[in-house]
Amino acid sequence: MATAFQEFWRLASAHPLAQAVGFAGLAITVSSYFARVTRRVALRQAVASLFWVAHMLLLGAWTGAVFSASSCLRGTVYSRRGMKAWASHPAWPWFFGVLCAGLAAGFGLAKGEGPRLALAVAAQAIASHALWTANISRTRALMALYSLLLLFYNLLFGSIPGSVCAVANIVAIAAATIRDRKWRT
Repeated sequence: MATAFQEFWRLASAHPLAQAVGFAGLAITVSSYFARVTRRVALRQAVASLFWVAHMLLLGAWTGAVFSASSCLRGTVYSRRGMKAWASHPAWPWFFGVLCAGLAAGFGLAKGEGPRLALAVAAQAIASHALWTANISRTRALMALYSLLLLFYNLLFGSIPGSVCAVANIVAIAAATIRDRKWRT
């Protein structure tokens, strides 16, 4: 265990600028879970994704960067769901799922990310469906699973803000769920 922590710390401390950019993404991401409407969660996630793209590129996590870019596009489309006919088409979650698998094959395999790639692909597939559903409780539950998978991915790349974000996401989702339950009673 000490060796894994030492390797994580070695990776993390080698990229201070990447860590700083990631902390900006962290702040926006965590704030997204306090939105009461899935569309607003998706829009805030899209903005946060821009910071995560830069963070992952600075760490050399190419698949993470590509998936963050696709998350930005996905969040932009999903935030317009119900307002624009083209954005309301039920094929979008499937499109983004296939897009992520294709991007993974192109970038992750080319960069030799190995098993880390499976974590990122599964996380993105879950998020594509989680942010589509209009049921905020289901969105939060699936996003908690997404965050757990990203936690492992971020640990493997030495991303301090990514790891903190994954844990903070789970805590924020739990807090928002508790808050909403109190409002209903």
